[in-house]
Parts: sequence; C-alpha cells; structure tokens
Amino acid sequence: MKFTSLTQRFAVWFTLVSLLPILLIGNSLLHTFENEIKKSAIRNVSAIADKKVEQIDSYLKERLLDASLLRDASTTYDAIVEFSRIFEEYGVNSEQYRQLDASYRENFRRFVEEAGYYDLFLISLKGDIIYSDAHEADFATNLFTGSYSHSGLGIAARYALENSKSAISDFERYGPSRGAIAAFVAVPIIIGDEIKGVLALQIYSERVFAVIANNVGLMDSGETLVARLEDENTALVMAPLKFDPDAALERRIPLDQLPFSEAIQHALNGHSGDGITVGHHQKDVVAAWRYLPRMKWGIVVHVDVDEAFASVYTLHFVGLALLVLTLLAALVGAILFNRRVVNPLKQLNQSALQISAGNLHQRVAIAGWDEMSQLAQTFNVMVERLNASNLQRNEAEEHLRQLNQQLEHRVVERTADLQRANEALTIKEEEVRSVVEHMVDCVVTTDEIGTILSANPVMEKLFGYDRDEMLGRNISIIVPEPDRSRHVGYMENYCRTGHGQEYVGRPYLSGSHGIGLGREVVGECKDGTHIELYLAVSEYFVGKKRHFTGVMRDIREHVRIMEDLKQARIEAEQASKAKSAFLAAMSHEIRTPMNGVIGMIDVLRQTSLSGYQMEMANLIRDSAYALLAIIEDILDFSKIEAGKLEIEKIPMRLASVVENACGMLAHVALSKNVELTLFIDPAIPGNVLGDPLRLRQIIVNIVNNAIKFSSKSLKGGKVSVRVLLTETNPDRVVVTFQVTDNGIGMNNETQEKLFKSFSQGDASTTRRFGGTGLGLAISHHLAELMDAEIAVQSEPQQGSTFSIQMPFKPLSDAAIPGAQLDDLSGLNCLIIGDNGGLSDDLAVYLKSAGATVEQAPDLDTLHQLVQNLVPGLWLVVIDAGQQAPTIEELRAVFANRSNVLKRSVKAGPHTLKSDIEPHFVIIKRGRRRQARIEDIDIVTIDGDVMYRQSLLRAMALAAGRVDTVEEKIPVIETKSPPVAISREQALQQGKLILVAEDNDINQKVIRQQLTLLGYAADIASDGSEALKRWQSGDYALLLSDLHMPEMDGFELTKEIRTQEGVQKHIPIVALTANALKGEREHCLNIGMDDYLSKPAQLEDLRLVLEKYLATGKSVANTESASRSSAPIVKAEPAPESAHIPVDIHVLEELVGDDPETIQEMLQDYRISAKKTATELRDAYQAGQLTSVGSIAHKLKSSSRSVGAIALGDLCAQMEQAGKGNDAQALAVLIPNFEVEMNKVQVYLNSFSKKDK
Repeated sequence: MKFTSLTQRFAVWFTLVSLLPILLIGNSLLHTFENEIKKSAIRNVSAIADKKVEQIDSYLKERLLDASLLRDASTTYDAIVEFSRIFEEYGVNSEQYRQLDASYRENFRRFVEEAGYYDLFLISLKGDIIYSDAHEADFATNLFTGSYSHSGLGIAARYALENSKSAISDFERYGPSRGAIAAFVAVPIIIGDEIKGVLALQIYSERVFAVIANNVGLMDSGETLVARLEDENTALVMAPLKFDPDAALERRIPLDQLPFSEAIQHALNGHSGDGITVGHHQKDVVAAWRYLPRMKWGIVVHVDVDEAFASVYTLHFVGLALLVLTLLAALVGAILFNRRVVNPLKQLNQSALQISAGNLHQRVAIAGWDEMSQLAQTFNVMVERLNASNLQRNEAEEHLRQLNQQLEHRVVERTADLQRANEALTIKEEEVRSVVEHMVDCVVTTDEIGTILSANPVMEKLFGYDRDEMLGRNISIIVPEPDRSRHVGYMENYCRTGHGQEYVGRPYLSGSHGIGLGREVVGECKDGTHIELYLAVSEYFVGKKRHFTGVMRDIREHVRIMEDLKQARIEAEQASKAKSAFLAAMSHEIRTPMNGVIGMIDVLRQTSLSGYQMEMANLIRDSAYALLAIIEDILDFSKIEAGKLEIEKIPMRLASVVENACGMLAHVALSKNVELTLFIDPAIPGNVLGDPLRLRQIIVNIVNNAIKFSSKSLKGGKVSVRVLLTETNPDRVVVTFQVTDNGIGMNNETQEKLFKSFSQGDASTTRRFGGTGLGLAISHHLAELMDAEIAVQSEPQQGSTFSIQMPFKPLSDAAIPGAQLDDLSGLNCLIIGDNGGLSDDLAVYLKSAGATVEQAPDLDTLHQLVQNLVPGLWLVVIDAGQQAPTIEELRAVFANRSNVLKRSVKAGPHTLKSDIEPHFVIIKRGRRRQARIEDIDIVTIDGDVMYRQSLLRAMALAAGRVDTVEEKIPVIETKSPPVAISREQALQQGKLILVAEDNDINQKVIRQQLTLLGYAADIASDGSEALKRWQSGDYALLLSDLHMPEMDGFELTKEIRTQEGVQKHIPIVALTANALKGEREHCLNIGMDDYLSKPAQLEDLRLVLEKYLATGKSVANTESASRSSAPIVKAEPAPESAHIPVDIHVLEELVGDDPETIQEMLQDYRISAKKTATELRDAYQAGQLTSVGSIAHKLKSSSRSVGAIALGDLCAQMEQAGKGNDAQALAVLIPNFEVEMNKVQVYLNSFSKKDK
C-alpha cells in the first residue's frame, strides 16, 4: 500500500509506533505478573506447610523433653524403685500400695495438670503398669501379654525398655480413655547403668489437631491433609479435614489413583515439594507436601487453583481495557500532529522553491511559538546571511593583500636577527675554548677510531707532547703497552657492536667498556714514564659522525694517600689483634682468682651455716658474680667496638628465652621489694630463628635496670615486662618487648646520652644506684646487630618505658619440640580484679587456651554478673595483688545466687539440680611459680614472673583435670651429706679423675668441688706431669686448664690423642678462664670433648661429670638418679635425718636455697598448720568425720611441700579415714597426729631461734 501524503503516513505510523511498544510491554508485564502471582501463591502455601510441620515437631519435642526432665528428677528415681517393690510384693490393692500412691500422687498430678497431659504411667521392667494418674482400665495390666500389648502405649514402652531410648507412639483411639485419640511418650528410667523401668505420658490429640486445622492464610478453600501408610496402597487420614470433620482415623485414601493421590504419595515417600496438582477431592489445587519423620506422617496443604489465582483473571480484563483506550488516544494524537506539523512544512517548501530560483528577498511567514516557528525564523536568517557573505568575501580578499606586504617586511627583520645570533655564538665558542684550555684536567677529543682532534694545554704539560705532535695522531700514543697495540681494535669493535674488551690499564670484565664511566688508568708520557690517571670518557655525535671526549686527572698524590691509608689500616688491625690478645689474657688472669672466690663460696654454702653466715656467703657470691658481669660487659663492649661480635641465627623458643631471663631476675626483684610481672602474647609463634643468648642479654640488662631504678620508689616498685606481636606474615614477624617501671624516670637531656658507653644520668645517679653505664650501650649495639630498634619514653619521677622492636623468622612448631600447653577447652573462668592488675593478661592467657572467660573488676559488678552465669563448675581467678574480695565474700555471693534460684523454682524440692560450683585460683605476689593446693577448692600461685604454662597448669589442677600427685615435688627426699671416697675406691670403681691445673688456688677449689660431688681426683701442676700420669691408664676423665707452663692444655690434648691409638678414648674437658668467643670451638677442634668456663659452678660441673662418667657415677649421684627416675610420691627419709621432723632440703628443691625465703615460708607454715590443727581437733570432737578428712587433705599438701613428710603421711591416712567415715581408724591416728604435730612445732620454733 502506498501513501501519497505526509498526513496519511503520520496517521498510520503514529498509530503503529504508539501501540506496538504498549502491546509488547503490556504482554510481557501481564505474563510476569501472572507468574509472580502463581509463585507467590505456591510460596505462601509452602510456608504454611513448613510452619505446620515445625509446630507439630516442636510440640512433640517438648513432650519428649518434659518426659526426660521428669525422668531425671530424683522423685521419679525413688518412685520407680518403690512402686516396683510394693507392686511385686503386695499388689495394687494393698494398704502399702495406697500409702505409697498417696505420697507421690500430689507431685505427679501437679505435673500432669500444669504440663497439660491426660495421664502419667510408671511401667516396671516386666511390663506392668504399676502407677497411673488417671487409674483407667489399663492400670495394673501387663503391656507385654495383656490386652493393651498392641496399643501405642505397649509398643512405646517395649521400645524404650529394649533399646534404652525414648519413644513416641502414633495417634490412635485408646480404649481405656473412652476411645479418645491419643499418643504416648515413653522414656527409660536408668539409675546408674541399670534400667529400672519406663515413664510414659499420654498426650491429648487436640493440640496437634488444632495446628492442622488452623487455616490462617489458606483462604476459603484451603485445607490440611495428614495421613500415614496403612498398607502399601492405602493411606489413613490421621486428623479431621476441614470439609470432613470425622475423617480422623476413619477415612482412607487409595494411593494407586493418580493424579488425585500424587501429593500425599510424595509426602509419605519422604519427599518435600510444592506445585499445582489434583487434590484428593479431584480439583486442581496449589499444594505443598512435607514429611514428618518423627511420626512417619505425610502432610499436604492445598488451596483451590480458582481461588488462589483469582487475581490473574482480573488482571487480564484490566489489561484489555487499557489497550482499547490507548488505541483511541493514538488516533487523536495523529490528527493533532498533522495539523501542527505537516501544514507548516508545506508552506516552508514553497518558500524554498522561490529562493532557489534567485529571489533572496523571499521570506517565510512566522506563525506559532513551537519548533515550526523557530524553523521559519532560522530559514529567514539563512537568507539574510547569504546576502552578507558576498560583502565579507570582498573584504577578505583586500585583507589578504595587506598580509603579503607585512610578510615581506618580517623576512628582512629575521635575517638581521640571525646575523646577530651568529656573532654571539662565535663569542660563546671562544669562551668555551678559553675554559677548556685553562682547566686543571686534561681534555682531549677524538674521532671514532681514536684520532686526536683537539687537546687543551694541560695535555702538553702532563704528557710532554707539543700541540702539533698530538693533533692527527691516535690517542694510543699516551697508552702503555700491551694496551697500546689493542686500542684501535677496541675502538673499532665498540663502534661496531657497542661492546668493549679487557684492556686499558686495568682488567675489566669481558664485554665491558668505559664509555660514560670513570676509572683509574695508567698513562705513558713522551719520555716513557708512567703516571696514574683518573679517566672519564663521554660519547657525542656531530651529524652522523661519532666523537669522544676524554677528561684525565693526575691522581699520583691520591694514590700515595691511599697507600698510606692501607698501611694505617694494617697497623690498626694489628693493634686490634693485640687488644684482643690482651683482653683474652686479662680475662684469664681475672677469672683465675674469681674461680677461687666463687668456687670456694659454692663449697662453703654446702656446709652447715647459720642464717647470718649463709647471708654473708650469699653476699660474697653475689658480689663476685657482679664483678664477673662487669668483666663480661667490658669484653662484649670491646668486641662490639672491634666489630668482632657475631649474631647467631638458630631455632629457639622465644617464650622460654624471655621467661628464663625474667625468672633469673625474680629473686633480685623480690630482694629489692619490686613487683616484677610478665606477659607474653600467645599469638607469638612458638619457634623462631634468632640468637637466644644475645636476646636474653638485652632483656636482662634492661629489666635489671628497671628493677634497680624502681627499688627505692616511695610508692612501691613495679616493673612490667610485656612481649607483644606487632607484625606478622609467613616469612617475618615483628615482636615488641616493652619494659615499664615506676622508677626515677629521665629528662630529655639524660635520654639523649642514655645509650652512650660508661654513661648514666648524672653523678648522683651513679652514687645512688651504682653501675658501669655499659649495660644499655651494649644492649643498644646488640639490638642494631639483630636489626632491632630500641626506643624509650620517660618523664622525671614518672618512670620509664623501654620498647624493643625485633624481627624474627617464624618456624614450624616441630622445629623445636616443647612442652604441651594445658588445654582448657570447655572450662568457664571468672576473673576478679581491676584493670590496673593482671586481670586483662590473665583473660588473654585463658582465652587462648580455649576457656570461656568473664571479668568482674569489683564485688558490686560480681553481684550482677553471677546471676547470669550458666550452672556448673566455674574457676574463679582472684588477682590478690589488688584490693580483691576475700574468699568468704565470694562464697557469700555464690550462695546468694543459689538462694535466689531456689525461691524462683516452682517445682518440688527434688527437681532442682546443682547450681554453680566455684573453685578458686588465687594469684598472689611472690616468686613461687608452682601451683599449691590450700584447700579442696582453693589453688594458689604467685603472679611475679608468672609463666603462662604455670597458670594453665594451676587452672587444670583447680578443675580436676590434673591429678594432684602430678603437682607434687618430683623428689621429696632428704639430702644426704656427700660421701667422700678415697683414691683407691675411685680407682676400683673406674671413676678416678685427673686434673691438670697450675694455679694453687684453683687446685684447691676443683679438688673441694669434686669431693663435694662424691668424686676423687689426682692433681697435676702442668701438662707434662698430666701426660705422665695419664700414661698409667688409671683415669676415667681429664679436666685440663689451657694455659700452663711446660706444656699447655692444647699440646697435652694433641699428645694424648696421638698416643691413644686403639686404647680406650678418655674424655677431656677444658677448664679455662678464657671466655672470649671462639675458645670453645678451638678446644673442640683440637680434640677435647667439652668445655667449662671458670668459675665453674657446681651444677655445671656435676652435669659434665655425669655426662662422661655415666657408667661410674658417685654414690650420691647414683642414688639421686635412681630417685629422679622413680614415679615419686612418698618420701623416705635418709638414716642421717630420720629424726628430723622437717627436711628443709625439700623447700630448697622447690624455691632455691635462699635462707630468707625458706625462713619466711616455714614460719607461714607453722602459723597455718597450728590453726589448721585446731580446726581438725574441733571437727573430730564434734563428730564431723568428713570435715576431718577435708581439713587433713589441706594440711597434707602444705606439710609435704615444706618437708614435714611424716606429718603429711599421717594426714593422708586421716584424709582417707575421714572420707570413709572410719571413726575407729581416726581414733588410732589422732594421737599419732598430735605427737608428730608437736614435734614439727618444736622443731620449727628451734629452727627460727637458731637462724636468728
């Protein structure tokens, strides 16, 4: 069809363009809305089905839970036992049964009525219903053989008895309840590990049927169908239907009649789904089907399709009406568009035809205000501009002529400017030439093959050539052989390939060249003399031609200075070696008398000394070690200055290094009344790569300084060591060590010189606190060598904080096997203490071990918090270093919670289970890091330098996860005095030792130390005498000094190793005062087996002797070894000390041999034991035998810890007798206890007086 006018085209196309998008979009939206409505209806039905399944299943779960809770009540346990016995012996018609029934009926009936059950049953193991709350026809019948054996009650009861599991029956009409529909819940009653019977509850059906019949959201046609399989092809309806109220347990649905039974068949097969199907009433429905496994029910919720999709039909009608209205609107719009657009276009076309014919005066009529009027205006403007363009073209031609004239004038001016620029360039060239000719360096230019193009006058003076002699010749005239003959080939090769050769005065790497670089070379003058030069060559191009410029400087004076510097360096190295040798000699000479002092003091401390004498001996020993530390600092500082100190990179356990370093200083802090605390972030990797020795040295230096400068604080000294993980990635971790004290602090001036050698704050600081001023300087240098940074923040009188950021490489946990930390998973912990103490650190430790942690800063907060705690065992951690509440106050808080809980329980007295069981862990202040049991529910540990493992072990001990036997001292046995053996006895036992030592004092020290350890030795005064003695073959080990007359230790070792041949290898241990680095390795390389540095401590000497004399240990050591390998629990006193009630050596093993600490602990024990003994006597006289056992347990642990072994054993026997209520045994033990207790008190009193 053809259209002959715009009017027709606009009418047709406007209608099509208007209607087509509307039709497409409308149809798409219609389908979308229709699908969404259908999906929404299906989702709604599916959600209702899920809700009904959830409600039914929750209801049944609650019934099972009710039965389980009632079953676990002590009342039920008692009832099943008593009813079973009375029923079996007397029957239900007896007076005994009626009395028993009356005693329990009120309790059971209250439960049945409040929980909403029909009946409650107790069923014996034989299947007899021995108790029924309703007393219907089923009471006293047998569910195994009686008429109700096939009922739901019988089936559930048999299942519970046979499988020891809870069971719930299906709903059925139950005859004894007048045919009411009911179900039964049965749970086995298990006392200990034995089944005593079954508890059963009869459930009403109305609650479940109410959920099924609830049609909220299902409209008028909605219905819920619940059925179970009756046989393979039939489903039995289990609940009333909306349109068939009597369908429950009466109506059956054939499953082989598809599609009417398709939904219920899916549900009974265990499937869940939804969709449009045919309902059981043969109508199309929107259905959702679910399976309830607990009851083996299938549930179908459905709504008729006509009602569910009614809104879809309404949507269709509305869409059709909108389409008709849109068509009418499009036709009206096309007509209006024709009037406003097409008619003006026709007028515009006619005017354009006239203008094209040459009538430039023609104008278009302007009508209206829209785009058509704008088009007419634009057309008229275009005509006017056509007239104006002719005038503009004429004016442009005239302007072009004027521009040509101006250009000719400018060419003349530019030519004059170029002439002036050339003159200025000539002047500049002359200036550059003057600069080059007057330079102090030689400047020469060549072409690409080395021909000299220019040279400044310095070249003539330096090499002796005239200008005319050089120009035009090759630059190789100033290059000595053999490089001269290679020079041309080098230049050609470089120009061709860009690579050079090995040549020109200095050997260079193959393929290198010196263009653009500076280097030292040797040049040759005209007279043949050679001079040292510094040569720099650059390359440039003139057009396409390559040129080179060389600048040469005479460096003969520089070379001479460098030779002088080299000689000076050699002399400095020789001086450094002489200094090292001097330090080695001084170390040896100083350590030799120090060995005598410390060795003899160690020997003296092993003898019987009074408290005052032991204090003086310890003071001498500490002073000697302080002097030794100063020597070590001077040696370290000297090695740092000489650059000889090396940092090791070995696997280490970072936490252990820090703990050991701080543990070394615990007694120092305690003696200065400074509280020293330690926290190590559990997130830090267990194993890292580093230098444990130097790290320990840094920590000890800084912590020791903090203790020293906090010791005289009026507010009580405090030092905190915190190790935090700052940065972590797979290949690198950064750890920050923070040491904070509350000491004297520092001003800015002091901080600036803090890390300088031999420097302290001022002279008064040195007088008041002492010290050499080397410790921090050495620590700072060591930190730099370990790529670490030390920073300090301090204010005068406010204390200081030292921070060390140190990087480490993390290693796997398998790199260094370590002790396994205790796992606290599943434990509940409550920490009491404010933020100023250890509470936050304790929380981090416990959480990292898997515990659940709550915190209460004070007693008021605890009152509120304890009411919300879950029942069970709670470990209450008390930071006793702060103002913490007492144990009695805490017990009162927990008791108050229990009272409140009891008042809130409405059930009988037997239904309340145990509430919170608190066990207490007290964190005191001191340096005893081993957990101590103070009462059945109280464990104590000291918080100063507290190791993380010590805390976790104390928590495990308080929770009962660790047996108390494991926490006892490994060996609780009295020490016997060393048994001195003769030379002949040692020779017979094969353990005679040969000592090579030239110093008389050292001879006495080592002989006394060996005697103290139970060994015998021969002394040789030099290496020659030692060699002769060794040749006799009598000796099992050789202890040798290194520096002796005649023959030193090295020569002696070489000679022995040479002569040994096939003879038995004798262990040789170096014993030297030379502590410089490398001495140990030198000894081992010579052939020695081990190394001991003087002064040798007894423990180090003992370990070395036991290592190499394993088959021939001393008597004392053999006995000690046998004791340490035994499982240990009970102490057997040695004959020499059997009469002593308290063996103080036990305390020495536990806390060290500090007399003040031992004296303090013994007096604390004396007071505590006296009080505990009084409590024990009062409990025994009151006949409270169980309390006697508990009090004896507390006294047993503390007695064994201080060495009162006999008293501890008596307490252990009294503990067992008290737990067993054995009055006869206690009557025998109590007099023995009084005798032994009196002995202990008398001994402790005399011990205190003797020490004073």
